[in-house]
Amino acid sequence: MAAVPQTKPMMTIQESVKTCVRKYADFSGRATRAEFWWWVLATMLVGFAIGTVDGAINALLAGGIGYGFSPLSSIFGLAVLLPDLAVTCRRLHDIGKSGWWQLAWFVIAFLGAIPLIAGVIIFVVSGFSGAKGWEMDEGSLVVMIVGIIVSLLIWLAIAIWWIVWLARQGDAGPNRFGEDPRSIEETEPAGDGLE
Repeated sequence: MAAVPQTKPMMTIQESVKTCVRKYADFSGRATRAEFWWWVLATMLVGFAIGTVDGAINALLAGGIGYGFSPLSSIFGLAVLLPDLAVTCRRLHDIGKSGWWQLAWFVIAFLGAIPLIAGVIIFVVSGFSGAKGWEMDEGSLVVMIVGIIVSLLIWLAIAIWWIVWLARQGDAGPNRFGEDPRSIEETEPAGDGLE
């Protein structure tokens, strides 16, 4: 009967945060789903709390009308940018993909904005091209709405692709990026020397 490989218990949120902070800019190796998703949850919760504090400070300073100035959120975002990229790279490594796929996602998301931008530009230019100033042109409105819908569909497809890949179970056993982070090293039992 073949031995069943032993795996480590799922990482806790505290272990995930400690690991991601310790591997702040480490783009090598692999990260489990638990390490990645606990890190995402922790940074989202902290980001939300910091954003709330920024909003309260803005409301107090502006007499109830916030200006959108959020230095704490900006500092936090910059502080977690590198570990976010690193843990995502390691998570992609766990499913056998290159960390450079992150760049592909960003490029496609950027290109996905082109239909939106083109539709808005066509709508605005068409509206101001009339002799009386602003005139609503139904054709350019349709073009803008189609541009918005196409961009949203592209972004939705990228989001689904992103989640499917990052939620996949990692490769069992070692892959080209390193050892399986879930496996427990099997060690030889200590002998009593009486063989």
